[in-house]
Amino acid sequence: MKDVGKPVSPEKKKKKIQEKFTSHDENVPENAVCIYTDGASSGNPGPSGIGILFRFGEHEKEMSRYIGIATNNIAELEAIKTALLELKTIKKPVRIYTDSAYAFGVLTLNWKAKKNTELIESIKKSMAKFNDLKLIKVRGHAGQEGNERADFLATMAIKTIV
Repeated sequence: MKDVGKPVSPEKKKKKIQEKFTSHDENVPENAVCIYTDGASSGNPGPSGIGILFRFGEHEKEMSRYIGIATNNIAELEAIKTALLELKTIKKPVRIYTDSAYAFGVLTLNWKAKKNTELIESIKKSMAKFNDLKLIKVRGHAGQEGNERADFLATMAIKTIV
């Protein structure tokens, strides 16, 4: 009989998962393009928007777009997809920051998605075109400036329609 050790409490399991997701890329190359993405949905599904902040050195570009009726998960994925399409392919390192555990999980941890599989595969295909791309999970609503700005842009996209 195999010894599997003590059972892990749901609280400890959740904490371990959260620790895994809150990994920051401490060694961001100086020449990296940093992209903060967020999706928002007013209702689930409901009117949805995406917000993206691109940073390269001193340069910034913002995008705020209404995407129609969608779930929050679709909005999060669409934000990442739009960022990748806008960037096309470049030789510079790319760091994409998301506060979506779902997007991070299905795109980097091989979580099995029951829905949105075509969208997920499309994003993975786009990600593979970059030599040095990392998707980094950050905590949402934790005062992280780039993430807060992307959240604001996603929310504004909805408010301009609703």
